[in-house]
Amino acid sequence: MLADQLVTATAELPELVSAVDRMGRSAESLCRALQGGLTAMNVAFGRALVVNEAHQRLQMAVQKAMELVDTDPEAAAGRLAELRADYAQLTAMR
Repeated sequence: MLADQLVTATAELPELVSAVDRMGRSAESLCRALQGGLTAMNVAFGRALVVNEAHQRLQMAVQKAMELVDTDPEAAAGRLAELRADYAQLTAMR
């Protein structure tokens, strides 16, 4: 009787090993997918930081150009036109 139970229990071991192997492979696949997603998020976040920094620099440059309006309107207009082009490039990066 004990021998029969032992035979029955050991007969199921290959199925158990296969099931554990499949679970391990699924977990490994999930980890790879998560790692890929996190890498993509990290890249996107880095890019957003670059765009944000460029946007802040652009805002400061616009403010300086606006200060020229009273003293040199032509220079201010030229600089604002340049900054408008820079802004168009910046929005294309998003």
